[in-house]
Amino acid sequence: MRIRYSERGLTFSFRETGSFKAGTRYRYFIDNRNGEVILLPDENGKYRMSRKGRESKPLVDLRNAEIRSVMEDASYMEVEIMEDKIIVHIIRTSVNVSGLSDVEIADLIDKSEKVTFCIDKETLRRDEGALSEMLKASGVFSENIRNDICCVFDTVSLFSGAGLLDYPFAKDDSFDLKFAVDFDKYACETYRANIGEHILCMDMRELKPEMIPANVDLLIGGPCCQGFSNSNRHGNFELDRKKRNLIDAYIKVVKYHKPYLFLIENVPQFITKEDGFYLQKVFTELSDYNITYSIVNDADVGGYSLRKRMILIGSCKEMGEVTIPNVKISERKTVREALEKVNSEWYNYSDITKASDCTKRLMSMVRPGHNYRDIPDKSHCEHHSNYFRRLEYDKPSVTLTNWRKVNLMPPEGNRILSVSEAAAIMGLEKDFRFLGSLDARQQQVGNGVTQAIACFVKNIIKNALYAFVYRRFANA
Repeated sequence: MRIRYSERGLTFSFRETGSFKAGTRYRYFIDNRNGEVILLPDENGKYRMSRKGRESKPLVDLRNAEIRSVMEDASYMEVEIMEDKIIVHIIRTSVNVSGLSDVEIADLIDKSEKVTFCIDKETLRRDEGALSEMLKASGVFSENIRNDICCVFDTVSLFSGAGLLDYPFAKDDSFDLKFAVDFDKYACETYRANIGEHILCMDMRELKPEMIPANVDLLIGGPCCQGFSNSNRHGNFELDRKKRNLIDAYIKVVKYHKPYLFLIENVPQFITKEDGFYLQKVFTELSDYNITYSIVNDADVGGYSLRKRMILIGSCKEMGEVTIPNVKISERKTVREALEKVNSEWYNYSDITKASDCTKRLMSMVRPGHNYRDIPDKSHCEHHSNYFRRLEYDKPSVTLTNWRKVNLMPPEGNRILSVSEAAAIMGLEKDFRFLGSLDARQQQVGNGVTQAIACFVKNIIKNALYAFVYRRFANA
């Protein structure tokens, strides 16, 4: 959701909650490091929420010079509703955003400086009219749009893994994850711990489409990538082919449930494997959909790594084709920025495979940014480029797979990455926890999609679905 910038400062109203009512006193503090302003209820706080309208809605109205100075160059604000807080991103661009499409604005968001305001508790969750009011203010909806618009999209996830693709959707109130499925019991445990109990542990090939709840608006998933990936150089050919054919199970669910939109994420080789056979299968068997696809680099959309994923979006004919913008930010995030967040408060902080003394000796020979070729006894061999690789602080990370198998090291120390360090590079925060054996936790991270890519595609899908709903109600 986007709302117009106000020269008055930060001002908005909402339906009261248990913690925030008209008359509630509160305080705020500014976190300059993270660019956040956090509002907290406080009986002795300096500020009091006013009353707005006949319903006496609580009104946040911060107009002091400190707040205005943070916002003075803003073009507009993007509102993100999370589980326990509302984040208002103050977007600064050098471009006039009036008249731009949602996709064009989404493109600008990834290239723009953001200052974040955090407000604790679910202050808008119970306000049914708040979403349409904000969309009206942003110019997406006209004043004639009916007030009972439903902007919650029933979502189903296939090949869900530990839930790294699902996680941004689960945190966004516009999506209701009804069902998820994966065959890996440890990945399912991780999914339940972080997202919800709605995941079923079973082989997708045994899943009958009728087992999935009806009325699916959105289908998302990443069919097993190991059969496509070039990093799987020594795999079993027949087993790899069986894994690649799991795309058939995904297609079967799309045909049965006919969602408005579906998303497939996979490795880039999905496009070219066997002369494009699997990509063509999607186009042929799901020809009732408009289909677009693109390769997205994590570092280009605000992530910490050079991991690339193929993003394919199918949209129903009535919705029209969904454009995946070509985004490339000028200043990439680095390994240093990811790892400096990690401390003992992170789950999986101590989850590190211990190296033998011999392996430590080999690790000590490798310089930051270099790999096994720094080791005299191995320099003449042919290995994957990530074999005994040491990351560099001031560059993005290489792609993370299961880093234990290649001895991928942090910039300092003769050890491999911890699970929490790898999670930080994938864009996760300290409260996400991986469960299962140590090897399983490592594999879950390596199999996942980065949070920057997941958020990027989630926002594209969200904009497309909102525009679709808007057109439907506008013509109703």
